[in-house]
Amino acid sequence: MTTLELFQSAGVALAIGLLVGAERERAKREHGSPGIRTFALAALLGNVATLVPVVVAALALGGVVVVVAAGYVGGREEDRGLTSELALLVTTALGALTRYEASLAVAAAVATAVLLASKERMHRFVRHTVTEQESTDALKFFVVAFIVLPLLPTTAVGPYDVWVPRRVWLLVVLITGIGWAGYAATRAFGARRGLLVAGLAGGFVSGTATIGTMGARYREAHELRRATLAGSLMASAATLVQIAVLVTIADPAVAARLYLPLAAGMVVLVLEAVILSRHQKGIGDQAAAGRPFALVPALVLAAVISLVLLLATWLNQRYGASGALIAAAAGSLADTHASAVAVSTLARQGTVTVSLAVTAVAVGLATNTGSKVAAAAVTGGRSFAGSVLLWHLPPALAIAAVLLAFG
Repeated sequence: MTTLELFQSAGVALAIGLLVGAERERAKREHGSPGIRTFALAALLGNVATLVPVVVAALALGGVVVVVAAGYVGGREEDRGLTSELALLVTTALGALTRYEASLAVAAAVATAVLLASKERMHRFVRHTVTEQESTDALKFFVVAFIVLPLLPTTAVGPYDVWVPRRVWLLVVLITGIGWAGYAATRAFGARRGLLVAGLAGGFVSGTATIGTMGARYREAHELRRATLAGSLMASAATLVQIAVLVTIADPAVAARLYLPLAAGMVVLVLEAVILSRHQKGIGDQAAAGRPFALVPALVLAAVISLVLLLATWLNQRYGASGALIAAAAGSLADTHASAVAVSTLARQGTVTVSLAVTAVAVGLATNTGSKVAAAAVTGGRSFAGSVLLWHLPPALAIAAVLLAFG
């Protein structure tokens, strides 16, 4: 490194020490606690330690550890804690890191300062906001997402090699994750607005899975019928937005024919969702939220989606690319976005006409609605599925009417 670069890294280290030290200076409770100057010097020490022989650097850093340990042991019992001491060690290490990855060191320093400044809020959240049930369910979700998922194979199995175990389990993670999002939104905003937000956000991930999750919430609390239906409609609105964006990328000519029909359907869906949400009777937020983690409904829904994927693959294999409408309908049983992009790509390549591609996307939307109704039936029962179908008819008719009038 040049002399200028050495001074620059030392300056970054000093800034890191001042940042973390300023937070500790504000929060320290006693005269003996390390303050802003101590942290600044520790960061500079870490930076300088990278320039000297390893033995000297080890002795210097060992001295910091000894000083930290002495401060902890000598502190008053009622004020004794490891936060400031560990923060001092982290600051020293970040000072050393500035020699090699200054941007990473700065980002870590900001994260450290934010973490230190959030003490009261974090303690209050963990002790008074999070319930024991939520804590247990969070651990279960982490097991499902971060332990089981990485262990599953990525090799395709089953008929037509249609199932990849890790992707199938990813559906379970996705569905339970959407459930968590809905739970958090319900607790934060209440049943009316919370499930609307959760439905919209989940719809950008998977409309079918989101509606399945809403069905599970309805089965737990029938008084949430209107709110869960509203969330389902918002999920479908998100699906239409995604299709518009993806088809625009695949073939702008097809997208231009779809903008008005998709916009009409989205407007109707949002209006229906708002009407249903406003007529949802208020109940306690905790009762409305239910349980954050429900594995069995997620497993059942993932199995159903996997079977639908098998059916779609079989139909595509049988009829091939020549049956564009059948292929689009079959593919949309599992994923309407992929089918819409595929048929739009064929139109751009000249394999099919733009008009046929537009019709294929519309047919795909219809069959995908069937998948959503099936998911609603699996998790929420026939009554909920019937309501989902009923409330999806007006936007479907709006799309068809605009398509016939302007398509």
